[in-house]
Amino acid sequence: MTLSHTSSRTAGVGARMRAILAPDGPVAGMALTVFQYFVVSVSFLACLGPALAFAALVGWQPTHLAIWLGAASLLPLVPATYALLRSTRRLLAERGEARAGRLFWRSFASGCRTLAWAAIAASAVVLLLAYDFALFGGSDAMLLFVAASAAASLAFFIAVSLAAEVRDEHGAVALATAAAKVIARRPHIVLSWLLLTGLGIAALALPVVGPPLALFLPALLGVGIHICNDALRLPLIDETRHTP
Repeated sequence: MTLSHTSSRTAGVGARMRAILAPDGPVAGMALTVFQYFVVSVSFLACLGPALAFAALVGWQPTHLAIWLGAASLLPLVPATYALLRSTRRLLAERGEARAGRLFWRSFASGCRTLAWAAIAASAVVLLLAYDFALFGGSDAMLLFVAASAAASLAFFIAVSLAAEVRDEHGAVALATAAAKVIARRPHIVLSWLLLTGLGIAALALPVVGPPLALFLPALLGVGIHICNDALRLPLIDETRHTP
């Protein structure tokens, strides 16, 4: 009886292990989900290739050429943010079966068309702030103004990307108005976006985990923004749950 009982227990453990390690089991599902996060994050970083190349080859310099090149290198930022938010919304809902990488690039291509005005506006804001910093960077008040303006601009363009995600009409006036309403009605949600972004950027400076984290951070930030929006009841939240 004891030997039979032991054999049955061993068989039961073996069956559970086979179920866990099966191709459609939880371990494989988790690995596929992690891979989806990796693909989305690397895709976002690829869109920021011009900005990363500028930072590595030129860097900040108080010269006209460097300032204009830096602003131009950020043109893909808004379409990439829009694509990141769309793909992470599906990734949050469907996990490993999301095919989020394909959705990212389709969304980036459409964002380059429909959000061209926002991409140009974002680069123009960067251009103005860079000149302010270059001319008056020695003033503490100007440093505070530049930092606050950059944070406010980042929040606005995230709100524009979220509005573009759920609206059929992608006109500049309609999206800008929707983004302004979101910021005015839920400023605490906007602060959560900025806090997540700041913590993520700070984590990249960690000596050991920082560089590997960069390969997953954009997708993690996108998912974090959606979780904050769901938990704190962002306006139009019911529509964002049904991204095609």
